[in-house]
Amino acid sequence: MKQRFLAFLGLWIPLALIALALAAATEFVRVRDGLERDGGTLHRVLSQRVDQHDAHLTSLAAVLASSDASSATFQAVVEAMQRFYPRIAAVALIDFPKSSEMDVGSPPSALRDFDMAALAGKLRELGPGQAGTVASRGGTPFYALVKRLPDTASEVRALILVIDGKLLVEPEGGQPHEIALVLRDAAGAILVQTGVTLPEQGVIPRLTYERALGSRSQPLVLHLAGQPVLADLLPPRTAFVVLTATGLAVFLLLVIRRERRRTAGAREAMRLHQHEARLAHAMRVNTVGEMASGIAHEITQPLTAILSQSQAGLRLARSGGKTPDELVSVLEANVRHARRAGEILERLRAYVSRRDPVRQPADLNQITRNVVELVERDLQERAITLRLELSPIPPWAVVDRVSIEQVVHNLVRNAAEALDAMPEERRVITITVREVAGEAVISVADQGSGIADADMARLFEPFFTTKSGGMGLGLPLCERLVESAAGRMEVRNGAASGAVFTIRIPALIAERKVAAE
Repeated sequence: MKQRFLAFLGLWIPLALIALALAAATEFVRVRDGLERDGGTLHRVLSQRVDQHDAHLTSLAAVLASSDASSATFQAVVEAMQRFYPRIAAVALIDFPKSSEMDVGSPPSALRDFDMAALAGKLRELGPGQAGTVASRGGTPFYALVKRLPDTASEVRALILVIDGKLLVEPEGGQPHEIALVLRDAAGAILVQTGVTLPEQGVIPRLTYERALGSRSQPLVLHLAGQPVLADLLPPRTAFVVLTATGLAVFLLLVIRRERRRTAGAREAMRLHQHEARLAHAMRVNTVGEMASGIAHEITQPLTAILSQSQAGLRLARSGGKTPDELVSVLEANVRHARRAGEILERLRAYVSRRDPVRQPADLNQITRNVVELVERDLQERAITLRLELSPIPPWAVVDRVSIEQVVHNLVRNAAEALDAMPEERRVITITVREVAGEAVISVADQGSGIADADMARLFEPFFTTKSGGMGLGLPLCERLVESAAGRMEVRNGAASGAVFTIRIPALIAERKVAAE
């Protein structure tokens, strides 16, 4: 008995320590990712808010160009601005002497927290129409956004917004827990400091997030910091669960070892079989969860196409001069899109019920034509030229047709979005279908700005996106669908401009193509 107990301790203690370390490390990564996520969200919100300040200054300057500060129009704009944006504490129109030797006067009540000489000095540094920031004195959480207006003969005119820093950094949905927040100006002066007071750094590294806001007129720097402690990373309940689980695992391991000696290989084979079955089931359930999180993203595309076609049909019906054949073509397109949406849902239902997608020989030229029918109207409205270069001899592959259409549609849609800001001569998408070295290849190329090197390696990570409103699910889903057809996806930047996404799938040999036809 004593020997068994010592054997138990010899296995349990190191295993428990390793498990506790892994649990703490996992929690540390979760907290770190949470800080990055909260910081990124807050950074986007603050960047949008400071951009609004520039827009407000421009609007007020435009009003002043046709009236003065005492006009009813100017006062109405100011009142509306402060009502909808409480962080704008005050609006002031000030005249400073051009000479730095002259007295700048006493500050008005709206600027009582600011050094008038500093405001005047900042203003003289700016050119007409330019804006900059000045921190308040005395540590108050305000800063002034100063815009230089056209000068008079002897004076420099300034339009000033006084911004309440605490309201500026107030996050949507509440302040993240256990986080210290600091907002500094370009000179390093602290404008706002909120959140918790961090303890001294110990063995556990301090977590930080720092990034400058994307504004030239307000070069502010957002800094978030958090200091995890051991009690946060390994609370008593988690430690108890880990110790208990490892103890049970060691106990079961010793029992299994004893049973193995008694029963030789029969029970061991059965145990391995059961373990593999549980692992396979867990993997299947996990994959179903991933597909469920992305199905809304997939089904949006045919529904969007149905909406677009229906709107076009409605315009044709209202025009009065169109032939019934044109309406019939619109309705036929809606039927195709509706069937396609149904096929997507059927594929998910088939997977959940342990049925495979319908993979059969398919002509990739025809698959590409089907996608072109879906996107050509949208591309025409965007003034985008679509170049279709099909293979003279259609390449065939064994695929789930709906899956590959979905992939090509996603790539064309992404390419169109990459061309939104491009000039007319670069608003071109090229789809190429060919067979190369036994592979059926579909390439989608645009002439946009291309993909940054830092983003290239992460394009196929779930939830990674470079779009402001993106979900980060499209490309990972595309990659999984292509891999399910024994293929692969590649991405590179074009030789001159833009990005090129390539789908490679094993091609059918000529004899099997004939049989499939």
